[in-house]
Amino acid sequence: MSLATAAPPPTEPPSVAPPTTPPRRTARSASAAPGLTLTDLAERFGPLPAARVLNEPRPGAATREDWEAANRRGDGLYELIDGTLIRKAVSDLSSWLGGKLFRLLGNFAEDGGLGYVHPADGFFDFSDGLRAPDASFTRLKDRPDGLRERGYSDVPPALVVEVLSPGNTRREMELKRRIYFAAGVEVVWEADPGTRTVVVWTAPDASRELSAENGDTLSGDPVLPGFAVPLAELFARPAA
Repeated sequence: MSLATAAPPPTEPPSVAPPTTPPRRTARSASAAPGLTLTDLAERFGPLPAARVLNEPRPGAATREDWEAANRRGDGLYELIDGTLIRKAVSDLSSWLGGKLFRLLGNFAEDGGLGYVHPADGFFDFSDGLRAPDASFTRLKDRPDGLRERGYSDVPPALVVEVLSPGNTRREMELKRRIYFAAGVEVVWEADPGTRTVVVWTAPDASRELSAENGDTLSGDPVLPGFAVPLAELFARPAA
């Protein structure tokens, strides 16, 4: 096990700190917003594929009503980030791995009566908008009133799981981590099915990389003590 940070693609520009949290937009204030240019989007999120950014309403001017409408259409799952509707990056492989992690975490948390595990459509209200990690765990004690029947959670999870796919950018993932930790998330797992690695982040600039090839095991400590899965088992696909 070695200390590491996620290696940046050689063609991407240096990362930047997340933008200042914008005020909550209402439908009226959004109509007067100037919107974001392609340059603005590239500076914030890196070279996102154009298909991931919804242009109507224009980037920077979307409201929560627009977010609800976009997700009702069924053509993808959109996050609302700084007034911009961004489709979650997903692939066949990343979806499968995210589902496997959700199942393993969910079984462990439910058997121990520890809390709630949400899948990739579980939205949380963060400082820059509405984000949906690929899986997340929230302690039972942090939700004394239980789960909401409508809407999204206003309580940040303790553990966040992000599964990388080709549509993600290094800058996008860095921004996610900073937003997560600023909100009170304690641990972020970034799983890469392509390299069969998991980078465990305990702060925006503190991480360690685990590898299936090295025989490493992913541990739930300190958020889920007792949870452990060998990476070789995690990344193993069903036999024919």
